[in-house]
Amino acid sequence: MGITKIGGIGRKNFLDITKTKYYRAVNQAKPMFAWFSLTEDCNLACRFCFADAQLCSKKNKSAQKKPDKNLSTEQIFKILDNVSKAGTTAIQFAGGEPLLRPDLTDIVSYAAKKNIYVALNTNGTMIDEQSASSLIRAGLSQVKVSIDGLKTNHEWNRGKNTFDKAVNALRLFRNHGLGSVYLIMTLSNVNFDDLVPLLNLTKKLRVQFIMVEFLPVGHSIGKHKWSLSTEQRREAQHILYEEQKKRGLDKIQFENRYIISEQELTKKMLADPELPSDFFNFGVGCISGIYSYMITSEGRVATGCLIHQEIENSNLLKRSLTEIWTEGELFKKLRNRENLQGKCGKCIYRYVCGGCRRSAFIQTGDFMQSDPNCWVRTEDTNETTSRSYNS
Repeated sequence: MGITKIGGIGRKNFLDITKTKYYRAVNQAKPMFAWFSLTEDCNLACRFCFADAQLCSKKNKSAQKKPDKNLSTEQIFKILDNVSKAGTTAIQFAGGEPLLRPDLTDIVSYAAKKNIYVALNTNGTMIDEQSASSLIRAGLSQVKVSIDGLKTNHEWNRGKNTFDKAVNALRLFRNHGLGSVYLIMTLSNVNFDDLVPLLNLTKKLRVQFIMVEFLPVGHSIGKHKWSLSTEQRREAQHILYEEQKKRGLDKIQFENRYIISEQELTKKMLADPELPSDFFNFGVGCISGIYSYMITSEGRVATGCLIHQEIENSNLLKRSLTEIWTEGELFKKLRNRENLQGKCGKCIYRYVCGGCRRSAFIQTGDFMQSDPNCWVRTEDTNETTSRSYNS
């Protein structure tokens, strides 16, 4: 028998209140967070690479021509001017490997001077004392170093002699006083058993932890056998949730959708009509196209860090982000949760979760289909309701 009450109130009340709050949040949302791929070039060829980054080596002559297609420093500055005006307050510079750009420190400095919170996503292999110090002095506020398991599993994915360099990068940024230093793990069926050991490693290193889930795209397209099972996904989120309660929200972060179905206090807060509907007080679940977006290495807007279908007329060197954000048809489609199909479209949590649109697209080819990764039972989520869009 399905659940009769959610967050201390009836199912219909929960759905009606969260629907009203969701569309109120959407109508006032701004493009706050950006993932900016500064280059598609990389010094590694990781099996898990979602960006399908191009290996830069003498053996790969075609990849050697790729840097010519990178945006110039001035073009990047122009894009930063554009997105800052639209309300972007935080940018994560990534790639490829952003350290391959000799102008990275200048880019970080320019963004920081525009009062943008600057984060860096790196494989850590190119970090030394000088680069860590220079980036921090330029205004870097956060770094995420990719480590995908203990030495064996990490180097299976990223190559020989990469694990110790990545660990050293974490130490260097921490020792140079950067306040926000994260080990970011891409969790898969391959490295699942390394989750707890890596959590222990972050304690030892005195750094924070982020988990993102492996999806079979980029270099690993079609490798569904590496994906987490439903049981592994649920177990991982429970492990991380318990660790988060011990160490704090800022110390342990993970893609925590689905687990909302088991958090009564959180559901009660989300369904409180007296609380505001802004980003800090109401969770919409998947924020792609609502609060976050991606900038490709060519300077075009996409809907999220793993969805590469670009918004029409999305060149930030030619058009304002404000216009793209307001008029982009794909953005509009993603924001309208009445477009959700299948189980997600009937789910009682659709306005506070929405499933993972990246997962749905990658596995079904349709952004608005049911998220195949959800573990919540259908009988606990279904609710008949009006399908009209409240704008």
